[in-house]
Amino acid sequence: MAGPLLKKQLMSVKHDWKDLSGKLVEKLELKYEPVGVYLVPSVHSERYEKFFESISRPSGKLTYCQAIETVRGSTNYSGLSNFPNALRLEAEDFLCSAGAANLGLYDLPDAIKNGERDFLLRRFYSIEASMVTRDKISHLEPGSVSSVVVFKLSKAPVDPHIILIFGLPAQILSLEGPYVMRNGGRIQTDLLGTCGLCAEMTVSPILNRRMNISTLCGGARAHAFKDPAEMGVGLPAQEFPNLVEDLLNRQNIPKRQDLPKELQ
Repeated sequence: MAGPLLKKQLMSVKHDWKDLSGKLVEKLELKYEPVGVYLVPSVHSERYEKFFESISRPSGKLTYCQAIETVRGSTNYSGLSNFPNALRLEAEDFLCSAGAANLGLYDLPDAIKNGERDFLLRRFYSIEASMVTRDKISHLEPGSVSSVVVFKLSKAPVDPHIILIFGLPAQILSLEGPYVMRNGGRIQTDLLGTCGLCAEMTVSPILNRRMNISTLCGGARAHAFKDPAEMGVGLPAQEFPNLVEDLLNRQNIPKRQDLPKELQ
């Protein structure tokens, strides 16, 4: 049974996600607003259930990519009659075992974990290369997550753990400057070209605590994302408010031709 402290932590949303989402969409002229992701931990998961029981689960199996595509309002893969603003996915709702495993709902099947499947599908020239590559894909501890809640950011029922932003390359690259100006250094991209949404955009930002860019992957494009020019970025949710603020401020920097002549 959930206690009052947990209820306060979950239900007291810290930011106006609708306002932040709207500002980002307007400034970058995004086609779709960002998507929030909340991972419900397995430890004492029963204490969280009451807070998410009103969020619909899909009527059939779907991939993580399809769930994201659904809640952002592009194509409804949920099997529900109307576009849901949020979906709750448990282990049995996942069509893609690799996606569910990367997100920590369970362990990978042995044939995938040991590299045999990818090797036999001729995606690799040796089983050793296949196994090493699979091991490098970002993933959470098996069984550490009981369910995944994804939602349109403007409809956030809780503060998300991760925020996913999708757009054309120029739109996504517009986020790099503000992010670096705030954090310093360089953006070290964790990119493999597979498990684009689950591993690269969701798990990698959790593990590395930084923004990560993805060109998506073949599975995401085959099952859900049909625009070949679209790419995405995932970042820890606590960094999103500063990113939006810095993006707006950065765009207000005077252009070179507006500077005094002595500074040109």
